[in-house]
Amino acid sequence: MKSRMGLIFFVILLGAFSLQRLSGQATNPSYLAEMPTVDRVLQAMQAGDPDETAARQMGALVQLKTMIEDISGPRQFQRNGLTPDENKYRQSYYTAYYQITQLKPQYKSYVAMRGYDVDPKFRNELIQKLFPPAFTAEYPKLMAQAKGQNQALHTQAEQIRAQEAAKQQAEAQKAYNKLQADYDSGKIRGPQTPEQKALNRCVTAGRPPASCAGNSLLGGFTQLLSQVLPSVAGKQRPPGPTMAGVFQGAGNWRIDFITDGVLVNCSDLSPNQQGYTVKFENGKTLIVIDTTPKPLILTLTANGNLVGPGPIVIDGVVPGGYSRGISNATQQDAFGNKYDANGNKATETAGYVTFSHKRTTCAAQNLTSKGAGTGIETMEFNVLKMAVGADSGPPIPPGLRMDGTYAAKTGLSIEFYPESVIVGCGEPARAYPYQVVANGSQSAIKVEDPTHPLLLNLKSDGTLDPGAGTYLVHGRRIIGQTDDGDFKFSPLEATCSLGVLTPGAAPGSAPVPSTVTASSAPGGSSATVNSATTGATVAATGDAVLSVASGFPLQPGVANPFAGHTFVLLRENFDSILTKSGFPIPAGVQPFKAMILGCSQHSPDCPKAVAAINAQTVAGSKLDALGKATLPGVPPGSYYLMGSAAPGGQPFLWNVKIDLKAGANSITLDQRNATPLK
Repeated sequence: MKSRMGLIFFVILLGAFSLQRLSGQATNPSYLAEMPTVDRVLQAMQAGDPDETAARQMGALVQLKTMIEDISGPRQFQRNGLTPDENKYRQSYYTAYYQITQLKPQYKSYVAMRGYDVDPKFRNELIQKLFPPAFTAEYPKLMAQAKGQNQALHTQAEQIRAQEAAKQQAEAQKAYNKLQADYDSGKIRGPQTPEQKALNRCVTAGRPPASCAGNSLLGGFTQLLSQVLPSVAGKQRPPGPTMAGVFQGAGNWRIDFITDGVLVNCSDLSPNQQGYTVKFENGKTLIVIDTTPKPLILTLTANGNLVGPGPIVIDGVVPGGYSRGISNATQQDAFGNKYDANGNKATETAGYVTFSHKRTTCAAQNLTSKGAGTGIETMEFNVLKMAVGADSGPPIPPGLRMDGTYAAKTGLSIEFYPESVIVGCGEPARAYPYQVVANGSQSAIKVEDPTHPLLLNLKSDGTLDPGAGTYLVHGRRIIGQTDDGDFKFSPLEATCSLGVLTPGAAPGSAPVPSTVTASSAPGGSSATVNSATTGATVAATGDAVLSVASGFPLQPGVANPFAGHTFVLLRENFDSILTKSGFPIPAGVQPFKAMILGCSQHSPDCPKAVAAINAQTVAGSKLDALGKATLPGVPPGSYYLMGSAAPGGQPFLWNVKIDLKAGANSITLDQRNATPLK
């Protein structure tokens, strides 16, 4: 083994010979003459342990290579941007690093460097040990110069981006002007699709328009997560009681309730999605989370905390490895520089963590929502709202909430959302805050209508009982737009008899209510709301209409795997949008899965990607129980249909270019136009 180590060390020295010869010559840039030789680096990084020696040597070589790239500023991203001397030094350091990785199999992993390759303190140690004193003073100046050049390039890019954004805004305004003209001319009398109808109802009811658009287009984000990452898939929640908010406590406990489940982590475990149910037993509210080997049972206390027994054994996940690569390299020059298909220098993507299963014993639970921060789903929706320039709207109260739609035979309907509930009577609808409260031995939902408070008792069969009597819904309808682009409303009221509300029934599907009153007068009690924040799905903005249908055969007794899945039309290819947003895509990982992986791990790049995709979305729709949908009309042209589903348990992604002509268009989703998600 000693002879092998000596031989490889000798080869490394031979590989560095050209660098040693350069050290006494004039270099371009001149600071390169101060760079240490490979021989000196290897000698200075010696440690008592062979693995520690290798870690320090590899980390030092990578740091030195990176220093050259950092000092070069924006030139490093240009083809042939580095000088021949810079390339020679970089190549010498990289060659020595590569040869060390061949000594042992484990040295090929970035983990073997023990963080020395990215540790700023270690870089300072290298400057002190390997460079003359003059370089210590010169180095900050070189970095400041490079930073200034990078900032100038960034400013230029931001100016170009701002010009493009202004162009897109002008196009959007043109579309909204057409929408206004259609309203004024009577071409659009109401929603054109079920999705448009639901969005129109949401806006006229008074929910924040950006929240309505979020539910229409991006509400399926967690669903996409579960399709691509079965290990974190939650169960589909039925209508009824649910939970909201983030709760945390001692023992590294954190519980983050999301649409389709709850993210659970404790001790050294990472967040892992589970299903859960809410139960009311013996005057207590229990949250039963589907952990293994045993369910985690938490009690919701009167002060809003979650408490549970302990210690408890939890099956979860922990980081199991690290993967890193080049995202878009297709060619390489003699010095090891990699370029994409357009000849631009390929950038090294940020790494991502892989996970493995682990069983851990966690402490007893006493969790509070106070100071627990924002949950991942709230963060996603807030990013969406910021992307369309909207306010975040009212906060979602942590604790018990309701989910689902309910309707009575009388025309009365209820739609629950995290921050509000929409009470409808046929077409008229209105949103109000609500609370889940105790009503004797039962639980009830208190609808905070200031003119007619409603108390909906939750029955054991899952229905809601509002009692007897009638209820007047103070709704609105859209009658046009203001000069500022805001929708104008006029009152639309209806009275329904109260009746038992059945879960799962669709609002508006019941018979016509008993009394309806409307006013088309634009003045008086009319109101306005910003129409831009509702996106392109409020009403048709063009005459090219796309019908989507599943081409997979249905299995008897099995729900259609496409039902409820959102498909959207994008102006650009999804992969291109993600790349332009700056989202890191590891080598060998599909872009869509890379995004889902990154977002599930709370990557700071996730909000940028969500905003970029939303900005390029022109229409969207959820597929119905038969796996079909008709998207809102758009201008004729080329688009990309994007969405995912898992027929037969195999996740597929559709990212299909489609040319839409004026009138009716159709596409069948099958394996021929899909990409399997591995």
